[in-house]
Formats: sequence, structure tokens, C-alpha cells
Amino acid sequence: MTLPFADFGLRWFEDIVGELTVWFRSMLTDGYGALTVGTLSTPLPAGSGVGRVFSEPPAGDEPWHSIYGATVAGEMMVFGLVVLFLCVQGRHFIRVFDIGSAHEHRRTRRSAMTGGFVIVAWYWVAVVTLYVVEALTIGLLPDVDRIGSALVTLLPQGLDTPILTLFMAVLGGLSMVALRALFFIRELLLYVFLYTMPIAVAIVYGNIPIVSEIARRIAVQFVALAMLPLPTALLFRGYGLLFTGPNTVPVGGPFFRYLTTISLPLVALYVTWKTFGYAAPLASRLIRGAGRGAALAGTVGTAAYVAGPRTAAAAARWGTRGAAGAMLAGRSGSGGASSRPDADGDAADEQAPGGVPQYRRKENDPAYY
Repeated sequence: MTLPFADFGLRWFEDIVGELTVWFRSMLTDGYGALTVGTLSTPLPAGSGVGRVFSEPPAGDEPWHSIYGATVAGEMMVFGLVVLFLCVQGRHFIRVFDIGSAHEHRRTRRSAMTGGFVIVAWYWVAVVTLYVVEALTIGLLPDVDRIGSALVTLLPQGLDTPILTLFMAVLGGLSMVALRALFFIRELLLYVFLYTMPIAVAIVYGNIPIVSEIARRIAVQFVALAMLPLPTALLFRGYGLLFTGPNTVPVGGPFFRYLTTISLPLVALYVTWKTFGYAAPLASRLIRGAGRGAALAGTVGTAAYVAGPRTAAAAARWGTRGAAGAMLAGRSGSGGASSRPDADGDAADEQAPGGVPQYRRKENDPAYY
């Protein structure tokens, strides 16, 4: 028995939707299984107790050993002190031209001593900050494995509509992957801040106009970046109260059960992204730009295929709305020409018998006459 081509295409489409749903669903469930305290942890040097903060990390503990060697009597500390000295001297040089006030110059001298102390003690100040954030995260974070297993238990096999099931699975799977990726980027940026902060501190306390303000905004972002897991830990604690306590909140219906399961990574991603955007605005703008660039490339390709190169050019220049406007304008223009049958007749009346408009002079186009 042979299947009609339409039935064959329908089964092929259903198989694709089913495979994609299983794939994104596995991304969500595997993400819940991989969620541990280590996912939201803050990087710290090896060791325990007071020695973890104030002693030199062992040689095998990288990159902490290299950061300690560079920021404690190393090249980054020396560079920071040199930059601080140059900034203070530059402030005195500005005073020659009567720029600034005497109060600003006195404040620069006082802040230079504070900046030198912060540069020398930067490693220990940063490690103590990260240690406090890690302790707060562990104290706030409930049993993550228990929360993940409880939410996976709520996850239904599917919804009434396969497309809706695929859409929900895509949201949950991509949110879980993006959440884990953000915390990975946070760890990398923390190492960068730990290594380069002595120079930023020197510029901040050097009190150079405009430059010091820019460096201050960058330096403050270290604190927001270090505290990134705290809002997510509070969110996990709330979900733990709702779904792992003795009196769990009842959730009825497959749609709301699916929505509850994917809501945790979605809301956690939103909260983390907002905090990450404040902590690292440059990195967040780069990620947003890459996403918009991919969406724009798809829009341009689709517009070129559907409506032609003119609409694709409008999409590349003005985005999706520009492409839609250009396509509608093209359709309305063609429809307007066809809806006015006398337009061609008027244009033909204005032309000479040779096909040249009557308003053109003969000496401009001698070949037509």
C-alpha cells in the first residue's frame, strides 16, 4: 500500500517536531540534573579557613597562583603603583593651568594614599569579598537536586498541541543552557577583574577628570559581578518553599505543569541577565548584538527570497519593520497601478508617436527623431 505524498510529508513533519521536542526537553531535564551548588558557586582559591584567604595558593591551583603572584608584589601591583604616581603627577600638572580647585588637589593627595593601600591589599580584599558572597550563596541556596527532581516530576509528557509542546520545550531548554552559560562567563570575567583591578584602582584614585570616572564605573562592576548568584539563590529558595516543603502548591493541568517547570530557568535567566547587564554592560551588549545580528541575517535572507532584493536591502538597513513596510509599499504600489486602468492611457497620451515624451526637446535625444 502506497502512502499519498501529502500523508508522507505530514508524517515527516510530525517526526521532525517530535525529535526537536525530545531534544529540547532533554536539555531541560539534563540541566535540572546538572544543577548543583557548584553551578552558582563563586570561584575561590584552594584551601580552608583563614589560610584560604591570606596564604599563597599552591602552584597547581591555577589561575589563583598566577593572580597571587601578579597582584601581591608582582607586576600588576607595580604597574598599579606607577600608574597611580603618574595620575597624581598629572593632576599636579593640570594645576599649573589653573584647572580645578584647591579642594580637588588636596583630595587627590589624600585619595592617593588610600589608592596605594587598596592596590597593595587588592588580592586579599577581593578574596574576602568573594568568600563572603560564597558563604551567603551557600546559606541561601536550598537543596538544588531536590528542587530539580520535584520540577521534573511535574513535567508532563506533552501538551494537546505538538507545536505548543515544542515551543515550551524550546523555551525551557534554551533558558537552562543560557543560565549556565552566564555563570560560566561570570567566572571568566571575575578572573579578569582580579588580575587587572590594580590598574583600574590606580586610575580611580588618581582623580583624573573623565578618565577616573570611567574607571570608577568599571571597577564598581566587580561588586555586581561577584554578587550575581545571590538573586538566583533567593529565587531557588522560593521555589524550594513552594514545591519541596511539606505543603507543596498544587498545580493542575498539563499546560500549567509544563509552565511551572520551565518558569524557574526562565525567571532565573531574566534576573541573572539584568544583574549581568549591570555588572558587565559591554559583554551583555556584545551578546545582544550577536543575537540581533543572527536574527537580522535570517530576516534579510527571508525577505530576499519572498519579496526580492529591494525588500532585503530595506531589511538590512531598517530591520524587520523596514522590510515589512517595503513589502507592503511594493504591493500597494503594484495594486494601485493595476487599480487605475486610465493611468497607462494618460501616460501614453503624453508621449510622442515615437515613444518619447512630448516635453523632451529634440536636441537632447537626436537619435529618436
